[in-house]
Amino acid sequence: MSDDAANSFARDLIAKHRVIVAVGSGGVGKTTTSAALATLGAKMGRKVALISIDPAKRLADAMGISLGSTFSKVEFPENLEVSGSVFGAMLDQKAVFDEMVQKWAKSDKVREKIYANSIYQAVSENLGGPLEYMALAKLHAISEDSTFDLIIVDTPPDTHALDFLDRPNALAGFMERGVMTWLIKPFHIAQKLGAGRIIRAGGKMMSGIAAVTGVKMLQMLAEFLILIEDVIKGFSESGKEVVKLLHQKDTSFALVTTAQNSSLRSTKMLAQELQAKNFSLGAVFINRCFPEELLKHIETALNQSSDDTRYSHHDLEILAKKGYSIEANVKSLGPILHAHGFGDVPVGKVSERKENIHTLESLARFADDL
Repeated sequence: MSDDAANSFARDLIAKHRVIVAVGSGGVGKTTTSAALATLGAKMGRKVALISIDPAKRLADAMGISLGSTFSKVEFPENLEVSGSVFGAMLDQKAVFDEMVQKWAKSDKVREKIYANSIYQAVSENLGGPLEYMALAKLHAISEDSTFDLIIVDTPPDTHALDFLDRPNALAGFMERGVMTWLIKPFHIAQKLGAGRIIRAGGKMMSGIAAVTGVKMLQMLAEFLILIEDVIKGFSESGKEVVKLLHQKDTSFALVTTAQNSSLRSTKMLAQELQAKNFSLGAVFINRCFPEELLKHIETALNQSSDDTRYSHHDLEILAKKGYSIEANVKSLGPILHAHGFGDVPVGKVSERKENIHTLESLARFADDL
């Protein structure tokens, strides 16, 4: 499919869906494609929310979005003729943690105690892996805002993106199986009776934790878990709602890749995961393809004698070989998608660009080509 056709089905993807989740391996242009889809949506008159959890932070630089949990409006120049709008959030773990505490803590007093708790301060800033939870909570929150008619979610590279898809079920299952109640109950008892008394009573779990951490740490942990209990339950409820949201008819995934062998292997893995989780795949974008017109010019030059000595016959053959190799890899993607039930999903080739995408003007041009 050509760039023009890719633009056509990109518009169709936007027109038919409210939530689009971009997934793909690292270095394939997923963040740029997410931003371009948001820009294209705004050009179509939509009010777009763009959520990024890409650790590279490139999206914030390209669109002038500050790191945090609040949405910043992207100020497009008038000459770009953007009739809609884009509001972007480059998620910061601590900021989103604080926002969730603000939402779910049962009182102002409890909220302030959580913010002041030393364990919370360490966890909210340094704990590895929870940013995907934060993004899902943010997706749930913004989906409830009816003023946004398009939400684009830019996910981490593929191995983390698969975790991202599992997060809602993991936390919901944690709550439904009573693990949270089982974990918190001894600390409620400890808070009432005193940690020392409960340890002396021989509680195995409490004695074991105290042996490792000490009684003082045990008291701090008890206080923290009791304070945060309602917040964790709130996360669980958000998780359940996000599971429903990701399976709705107006939610679709967009798979971003390149024609490189390593990227196509990741694409196959992601297609398998999307199929296994029964998610809808609405489009595949293959970035950095060999321009079709260039390949035609090379073939013409090889078939005709020419006095042009800028490129030798050998150089042109090398370029042609590269073009044919990319085309072969692109064609190989069809059977992969068909094997996983996505045979009717449109695949768009996006040609390699001369310019880097680092300004709103270059991003708008990429959106037009997408």
